[in-house]
Amino acid sequence: MTLHQFHLVGFGAACVIHGTQAVLVWKLWRRTMGANQDEVREGIALCALTFFFQFGNLWRELGITYHYPDESAVIMLGYFIEDVALLSFPLLFSYMCRSIRTDSQFVLVLTRIGSLLRFPLWVLVPVGVAFVAVHCLGRRPVVDIDMIVSITLNIMLYYFIVFFVAALTYRNRVRAHNRPMARANKASLVASLLAVGTFIVMLWSPFRTEYFGWIQWASMMTTVPFSIAVAYRLYQFPFMDAFLRDVLTGTTLLVGFCVAYTIGFSSPDMQALWMVIVGLGLAFMKAPVSRWVDKTFLGYTESVEEQEERIGNLVRQLSGLDEFEARVAEIVSREIGADWVSIRRESRPDAVEQFQIPGTTRTWLALGPRKGARSYMSRQLQLARRIALELSVQRERLEREETNRRQLVHEHELRETTARAQMRALQAQINPHFLFNTLNVLANLIHRDPAKAEHVTEDLAEIFRYALESTRVEWVRLEDELNFLKSYLEIERTRFEDRLNYEFDVGSDVRTMRIPPMILQPLVENAVRHGISPLIDGGRVRIVARAEQDGLKICVEDTGAGLNQKGRGGTGIGLSNVRERLAHIYGGGVVFQLEENSPQGTRVVLVLPQHREVHA
Repeated sequence: MTLHQFHLVGFGAACVIHGTQAVLVWKLWRRTMGANQDEVREGIALCALTFFFQFGNLWRELGITYHYPDESAVIMLGYFIEDVALLSFPLLFSYMCRSIRTDSQFVLVLTRIGSLLRFPLWVLVPVGVAFVAVHCLGRRPVVDIDMIVSITLNIMLYYFIVFFVAALTYRNRVRAHNRPMARANKASLVASLLAVGTFIVMLWSPFRTEYFGWIQWASMMTTVPFSIAVAYRLYQFPFMDAFLRDVLTGTTLLVGFCVAYTIGFSSPDMQALWMVIVGLGLAFMKAPVSRWVDKTFLGYTESVEEQEERIGNLVRQLSGLDEFEARVAEIVSREIGADWVSIRRESRPDAVEQFQIPGTTRTWLALGPRKGARSYMSRQLQLARRIALELSVQRERLEREETNRRQLVHEHELRETTARAQMRALQAQINPHFLFNTLNVLANLIHRDPAKAEHVTEDLAEIFRYALESTRVEWVRLEDELNFLKSYLEIERTRFEDRLNYEFDVGSDVRTMRIPPMILQPLVENAVRHGISPLIDGGRVRIVARAEQDGLKICVEDTGAGLNQKGRGGTGIGLSNVRERLAHIYGGGVVFQLEENSPQGTRVVLVLPQHREVHA
């Protein structure tokens, strides 16, 4: 690869780098959070000057490529643009010295000298530009152009030394406190050192050998590291992180291409094959080199795609709509370094950046100032836009889930309310039998046996107390139900006298088990009413309860008229209500059997599954 080819590649790449940076800074120069207005203007001027300097070089080299004569207008135009930009650098550097902040007296003296040089430079630069114009028009100027360029280069060397010493003294001050400024200072230190080194070699006569052309080219290309240093200094501008990543990645790959191109092969076919291999290798290297630049120069430990995926996973893990906005604000604030983040129905005038969440009625993701008084970079803005899209999807999902959940709860509550109303209605159909039968007994006893009437009244009060409480609970202990049945049977014994006897065969191990309230009373009432009552000699009612593997087994037996008696077939209102209540409570898991009792009577068998103990 010849020196001319290196000139074309280097000057072309530098034009793209400086032109892109100049446009970015010019478009965003009003956004000066974290950098003062003078620094921004200096950055714009430096980017513009470096672009015109490299454009003049590229224009001249393109003219040489197309074989224009050295004295032609095309070649002279390239020289004119290059020399004018070169003569303007010292004047710009004199103003940049005013922006240097230092505690070192030595550096302060150097910067003051450099700043004061702007006064003579305002005279020398226009004069030098006039002489260059005269020379490019084909006339001989009073002063030799080479001498003017040499003086300019020596003045520039002085400024590079000032910048290097200032960056060197500022290094320890920012290293431990401000990582972005520390990187910017390191970039300035490297750029100044490269410029000082190449200019000394170029200006010192012992180095004027056959390699002098390469030395000149290297010194011209020092504008690239200076451009990168300016990008670091203006790092708080949006898109500067993307600019740094792309420039450093592209420069690294370009250097690798140039080095690979210098490897020559005698065979043209081998050379072509080698360049294809190099091109494919550089294409595969772009992603890892870009990640290395992000980590080394920008301080990002993960790619933007990885961070987007991780934030998306955090948002998708949120399950409660009530805490959604607060948790999202916490996640976003932590990930992009915002002082505060809010999700509101209206925009916030104090927000630095706002993004409307798609699919919502003017809901905004608002970002407060970034921590450290920095501006948001393109990476943070990209993350915020991605989060806004993710919020739209996840908010809709949570709202849909919340709507479904509320609907299910409403339907469940409605079914529960309906079931309870049905239970109350079924119990209300049973309760009037107690009152009618007992009132008849009391009417007969009040005058004939007042003491017995008093006992019946007490039993009646106990029965109605239990019946009232049973409408407020879903479950009772078996022992409470048996006490209720005992009061009921005592009243019935008063009515039937010796014709009715009853017995409880219940073990102590099952007395605390749970059953629905008043589920046995219709069975006992049915045994008395349809079994014992029709017989002249009466009979016995026996209640047996045992714990079995399948549940609690309860038998209500009588020695009455049996199933052939009218009303004992299981279609009466009492037994029908019991079946309906059991179906509501247990579903299909309950056993309800009506059968003949040997040697006489009827037996009702209940097996209630999933019984549990109730603590008193």
